[in-house]
Amino acid sequence: MTQVAGWSRINALAATLGTACLVALVPARQAAAQPTPALPEGVVNFIIPVAVGGGTDMTFRALAEATRPHLNRNIVIYNVTGAGGAIGLTQAAQKPGNGLNVNSYTSEIFTLGKFAPTQFSSKDFRPIILVNEDPACLVVPADSKLDTIEKFITEARANPGKISVGNSGFGNIWHLSASALAKKAGLDLLQIPYAGAAPTVQAALSGTINAFVASPPEVASQVQGGKMKILAVMADKRSAMFPDVPTLKEKGIDLSIGTWRAVGAPASTSDAAVKTLQDAFAAGMKEKAFIDFMNTRGLTIRYLSTADLTDFVNRERPFYEALAEEVAKTRK
Repeated sequence: MTQVAGWSRINALAATLGTACLVALVPARQAAAQPTPALPEGVVNFIIPVAVGGGTDMTFRALAEATRPHLNRNIVIYNVTGAGGAIGLTQAAQKPGNGLNVNSYTSEIFTLGKFAPTQFSSKDFRPIILVNEDPACLVVPADSKLDTIEKFITEARANPGKISVGNSGFGNIWHLSASALAKKAGLDLLQIPYAGAAPTVQAALSGTINAFVASPPEVASQVQGGKMKILAVMADKRSAMFPDVPTLKEKGIDLSIGTWRAVGAPASTSDAAVKTLQDAFAAGMKEKAFIDFMNTRGLTIRYLSTADLTDFVNRERPFYEALAEEVAKTRK
């Protein structure tokens, strides 16, 4: 991914505390369930710090459904929204490291603390397994007059601070992606955070915002239904799902950025429990139902084991921390 230094002023609104949503997945093969080695009795609690309906939520719900037979136990999903994900991650960091608590592990773990004090840090979590990776894209309503990336850039340059761009929470990857675009293209954008991809999409459809940044799969149904349009993909190559959409690099903007989604756990979780969880989630990723779900929605499957994911995070972390620090400077 391309590192970005120096940022234009970003006018961002404060994220609001969302409500928590609890969904229990019915246990498979309950009658024949046996205790899983290295894990105590009980359900596995999975905290997702964004709203229902976005790419992160869809990915982990599908994975939980595919994984529960391999753990022989229920997996309970909690959508705990607010403060760009900080509310949910704070709760996740405070959970016992007994092997029964897992959480969404994304770049926000490293970036949110750059914008405001948090009650957690990256040291509070252990990475377990990488599940998915997708690029960022810039999206507008289908009836928008800004129906090409050229028109969007021209309009934004002519009206600094007037073109509103939504994201899934201040400090998260879509906010940072839009900030990177603003810097690279010389734009002054009005960034507006929401509690996840789904409410961001609704804000765009209602005309509340001009555009937003998300991953292609998160807007696939709206684009295919003629309600939204992707102006550009922030990747080295075009999206296989939307091959007619240009990359920013094709338009002379050297930017490649996106999201990766992994499963994590509290830092105190034992090596034995992490190994058990890694093996179970890896088996879930191989289930046909999970593969079909991801492929149908254009969500890119990318597997990394605990060891490989740890190395990956160590390489990626400096980029995201530097990115967040530069964006945070614009608020001072």
